[in-house]
Amino acid sequence: MRWFQVAALALLLAASFVPQPPIAGRPPATAHRIPLASAGDGHDTVPAYVDGEGPYPFILDTGADQSAVYPWFVGRASLPKITGKDQDLSGQTGSSRVSLYALRSLSLAGVAARGLDAYGLPARRDQGREAGVLGNDLMDRAIVAFDYPCRAVELRPRAAGAAALTGPGHAPAMAGIDKGTTLLTLPVRINGVEGIAILDTGSRWTRLTPGFAKAAGIDTASAAFHDAEPFYGTSGHPVTPRTGPIGRLTIGGQSLSGVTAQVVALPVLTQDFGDRPAMLLGADILGRFRFVYDHAGRRVWFLPSRCRGGAGA
Repeated sequence: MRWFQVAALALLLAASFVPQPPIAGRPPATAHRIPLASAGDGHDTVPAYVDGEGPYPFILDTGADQSAVYPWFVGRASLPKITGKDQDLSGQTGSSRVSLYALRSLSLAGVAARGLDAYGLPARRDQGREAGVLGNDLMDRAIVAFDYPCRAVELRPRAAGAAALTGPGHAPAMAGIDKGTTLLTLPVRINGVEGIAILDTGSRWTRLTPGFAKAAGIDTASAAFHDAEPFYGTSGHPVTPRTGPIGRLTIGGQSLSGVTAQVVALPVLTQDFGDRPAMLLGADILGRFRFVYDHAGRRVWFLPSRCRGGAGA
């Protein structure tokens, strides 16, 4: 099973970033620090190149096994469909049958992957015009620092090592793998109750299962919780989460208090973890840190951002 999370991402390449055109249609080879572009709805894109053309706005998503493209971009870029290779694409709300498209190359800040098969995502239900999602198939070639407080990400080739992004003296948290996927997991505690978290920068919200919430003493029926906007995911089936305070969260040696998150029954977490306490750790929580991500090495760092005065409580 290839697990892929699709959130409601209304994403545009913001006017605050005006990229310079590549020479002879090639992406720049020396740029490593990349500004995040926001559509004002809590989601961000980075400027990527497809088959030497671009830049196009893509989500950089640790919760995606493979990169993916939206229908409007398939037509815009005239991407060839791979016949006979349709697959079931599994996401937060369920699965759907999708096509695969051939990409000659996919690159971001000089980090490139060639000969990729990209999932064709279902058409969006909003006005977002992002071209697609950059997944772990691209990030396997790099170490990535997500620095949401500084409104940027940074990439370095894996051969260059992590020190340039983490600084000296910082030990990583060693991650596990969600079985049957490429997604990294870490042990997590909510109010002292142990669970497992999938690291998912493509999810705007952190989401935990009702079973985890109950074990952690969280009452989603209380007046502190409210129904959030429904989201549809890959399956197109609407799901309405309950949003409210979940208490204290500890992960990767860091502890946060007063955390707000969503509680919702997600088929993907039930499928992968059964009745075990489980959650998706989204960009709302990861965005409190300088989050350094080495997917191929299964290592992550939770560091303070110079643009934020300390993440802990």
